[in-house]
Amino acid sequence: MGDKKFRYKVQDPSKIAETQANISNFVEKFLDKDGKVSDTEGYHKALYAAMNADKLASHFYEQGKADGVKDMVQKSKNPSVDAPRQVAGGDVYVAGFKVKAISGADSSKLKIKKRTFNN
Repeated sequence: MGDKKFRYKVQDPSKIAETQANISNFVEKFLDKDGKVSDTEGYHKALYAAMNADKLASHFYEQGKADGVKDMVQKSKNPSVDAPRQVAGGDVYVAGFKVKAISGADSSKLKIKKRTFNN
């Protein structure tokens, strides 16, 4: 597929070769006791898949890649809410005043501490 090569290992090659040696082994699955096609939908689906195996494999390979990209984009747009939120720490100095962010139950209160410096 494209620039990649894949290999599929057949479990029992001798059994597969024996089954595929006679085309009636494939066709009989879709016939009734009189030899008429009883499962037309299954017959046409199996025949299409057999005749277009490379197209089907390529389609599902590309679909898997697209789903992987979509998943990565989705995860990057929606950061986890489980991770703790990062809060800026430290003190900020504004016009000579030291300002500190307060969190918790009393975060709605404003606290001002005045420090006197001895010169």
